[in-house]
Amino acid sequence: MGPSVLYTDNLILQVENELKAGEVLDLYKRNKIIFDKYEPTRPSDFFTKDFHINHLRGEFNAYKNGSFLRYYIYIPYRTDRVIGSVNFNIRQGKSDRYAEIGYKLDLLYQGRGFAYEACYNGIIVMKKYYSVKTIAAYIAPDNTPSIKLAKKLGFKKIRSNDRCANVNGCNIFLDLYALDTSDIQ
Repeated sequence: MGPSVLYTDNLILQVENELKAGEVLDLYKRNKIIFDKYEPTRPSDFFTKDFHINHLRGEFNAYKNGSFLRYYIYIPYRTDRVIGSVNFNIRQGKSDRYAEIGYKLDLLYQGRGFAYEACYNGIIVMKKYYSVKTIAAYIAPDNTPSIKLAKKLGFKKIRSNDRCANVNGCNIFLDLYALDTSDIQ
């Protein structure tokens, strides 16, 4: 299991439990328009505190059993406000462990390098504590900011139209990007 809290140059990355459900819900409400553009269609009760209480319980249990890690992102002078997250679904492949990454950042904090800093430090944790060899990112072809971030982190496009996702009731095809963690220092 990786550390539950990381202090980076500009951020605090922290695993949370159901006690932060209100703050997590607030992040999604503040950014509904930008997040909904690329994220899977949400259940009807998604924008309720009860949904996030249950979801955070599940995430915390998955963190404890080593199959999932989500760091919620904070800036040091606003530890009461979640500004984003970076998460990893950890899997065992035929020969090595791999993970799928996801990330999101509050619109007000974009363009400052925070998403890169959070993702990079999360990737280091995947390599060091979980022995993950490859990290996959599934990205919509029109999600230019996400593609730019993935490339800056060292991800390379492997395949187009690799996976289908339902976003706002429409099926879209996602491109697969991959990162070999041995390339990360």
